[in-house]
Amino acid sequence: MTNPRIALALSGGGFRAAIFHLGVLRRLAELGWLSHVDTISTVSGASILGCFAALRWSQMAGNGENWQSFESVISEPFLDLVQKHNFIRDWLVRIPKVGCKKPFDRSYTRTKLAAELLGRRFFEGKCCSDLPERPYLILNATNLQSMRAWRFTRKGMGDSRAGHAAWGDASVSLGEAAGASAAFPPVFPPARIKRASFVFSGPVYGEKPLPEYPIVALTDGGVYDNLGVEVVWKKSILPGGTEQLNIQRFLIVSDAGYPAQFRFRPSGIPGISEALLLYRADDIAREQVTALRQRELVRDFADPGSKRNGLLVALKSNLGKIPNGQGEVYSSKVGQQFRIPDKLVDSIQRIRTHLDRFSPVECDALMYHAYTMTDAFLWAHRETCPEEYKVPTEPNPNWKIEFTAGRVQEWERGLRNSDRGQVLR
Repeated sequence: MTNPRIALALSGGGFRAAIFHLGVLRRLAELGWLSHVDTISTVSGASILGCFAALRWSQMAGNGENWQSFESVISEPFLDLVQKHNFIRDWLVRIPKVGCKKPFDRSYTRTKLAAELLGRRFFEGKCCSDLPERPYLILNATNLQSMRAWRFTRKGMGDSRAGHAAWGDASVSLGEAAGASAAFPPVFPPARIKRASFVFSGPVYGEKPLPEYPIVALTDGGVYDNLGVEVVWKKSILPGGTEQLNIQRFLIVSDAGYPAQFRFRPSGIPGISEALLLYRADDIAREQVTALRQRELVRDFADPGSKRNGLLVALKSNLGKIPNGQGEVYSSKVGQQFRIPDKLVDSIQRIRTHLDRFSPVECDALMYHAYTMTDAFLWAHRETCPEEYKVPTEPNPNWKIEFTAGRVQEWERGLRNSDRGQVLR
């Protein structure tokens, strides 16, 4: 493999996922690898971060594309927004007002309101066509009609079965695109795209055409592919006529999905019991699909004969799970005092996925866990990485948090209720 470029696949999971991904990007920035990033594929909460970062990427590059510029241009401004503002609260208090103003406008949904708020707060009202050429950002939603991944790019939108549409003179806003990608059911109803407003091609790969529904119904991208890997894993034709070439890449997948949840509390109340059962069945299906994708990734990454190289960094992992005891060796080399205690890792892994306000402790915990796991996995698998992405034999991460007794107590208090919704906080 010669001079492989980097593709990032950032999973869904609300603001928890976005903050976790910041930790992965922080370590890549320290290594000087952000200048190698060509493509970013995002799902749900990661799409909010993806748009925010892409709009500021050229400014970061102008400041040196190092970890200091990443922190000042992307990470700190994003964290400032999620720490000082409660998006869900602001969304909830506007719903009654919108209902009074537009009682008969059935197209103005809770998702439409969320899209407008996202656009104003995070994206300065910009549109998909305002995205930069590089890195090439792909926002993934799910088309409920075609059962395919629906993608928004700087040149257009669509899926392989419903067809693609170039923007022309009318681009969807980034708020609408990220809102569709993050429209988690049943909290957010499907986002709506009026077909008549755009010119769609036929099926891209020769499939049977769909009925020409007047409205395209889109839901959370995690329903189809919560890792966002499909589009960067294989040759894909993207909206706007741009072909995503199947070139050799170094793929970094950041997965902030929940670890398996084994709690199930059936209710004896008719209706509620059935709803809980359906919700649990959906959990199991998603867990299995994601596990299959992860196993395929790890198998290919570990195979010396594979054409694919990369790294999977997962929220649900910890240093003790790195094979052959390499996680323990890494800890001893870096210093055990800088390792997050296991009881805190368990709390970090259970942090909620909501779009509410996150505390500084929650942000530090998610980012540092992601940062540490990124560095540890890169070090443990350095021999299978391309030459350009082999880290030194002696790990030396720049960011080190010492877990004194006081620090552990502070994080324990700060993470005590992090698995619960903090809607009005």
